Amino acid sequence: MIVVLKPPALPGDTQRGFLPSTRWRIPLEKKDIIKYNRCMSVTCPDFDSTLPIVDRPWQIDCPEPIPDPAASIGYDEQLLQRVLSGDSGPVICIKHDPRCLVVTRREARFPHFEEAAEILAGEGWPLVVRCSGGSCVPQGPGILNLSLVFPKPKGWLLENGYRLLCGLFARLLEGYGLAAGIGEVPGSFCDGRYNLQVAGRKLLGTAQRWAGGSSGRSAVLAHACLLVDLDLVEATAAVNRFYRLCGQELQFDPGACATLRECLGGEASGLLMADLFTRLEMLLGEFFSSPD
Repeated sequence: MIVVLKPPALPGDTQRGFLPSTRWRIPLEKKDIIKYNRCMSVTCPDFDSTLPIVDRPWQIDCPEPIPDPAASIGYDEQLLQRVLSGDSGPVICIKHDPRCLVVTRREARFPHFEEAAEILAGEGWPLVVRCSGGSCVPQGPGILNLSLVFPKPKGWLLENGYRLLCGLFARLLEGYGLAAGIGEVPGSFCDGRYNLQVAGRKLLGTAQRWAGGSSGRSAVLAHACLLVDLDLVEATAAVNRFYRLCGQELQFDPGACATLRECLGGEASGLLMADLFTRLEMLLGEFFSSPD
């Protein structure tokens, strides 16, 4: 489903296909979050100052859940190719993916990768190879994915895309009373310079892919995944098992990440994913809608 951005009606979790987890870690204390983020050295930018200039209206795409992990992960790539060819204007895609581990092309060349894929699929964690960089990440119903897909403006830099994503979600988290900063989080899976963190724990990861066509056009896929409501111990254990099965030494700490539900503690509503989805759509509508 693709619609022009507009303030949405309040959805329920089942309407969006989200299945909130019933397990989470001990909530962070709000006072600790505030204390930590007051001393953050890297603050989030105003994302509206990094919005790309486009010549067609932005659209928002909220696809129905796709049961096949490979098809669901590949959906963003299809959007990228449509924008690259000119068949589509800029798109904002909001969705979640089925439970799986998403790895890079580089990691797909690890020794014993095929054996690891067979074992992990049998344990409920099928492997899917993605086109963007980074490293292995878990996906599932408790993770919200947002992708911005648009023609690459002249002079556009990788940093612009990351600042746009981090600024957007920092503004979103402000609505929940959370102050977020940007930076690496040692011990977290798929760590990077442009994580969004709260109280020193990773809450959101980012990635980008640029594509160029024979016509001279280029397009950008800027992606963010927000940890909303999932069992981080189980998810991190699956990532660690992937690396062990492939003979790699990388291992990660589940305590290095946090979910939005943890950060909110008792303030989190039962329909957190639906509430988040609605707030995000309204924020996007405010800043990405074309003027009349």
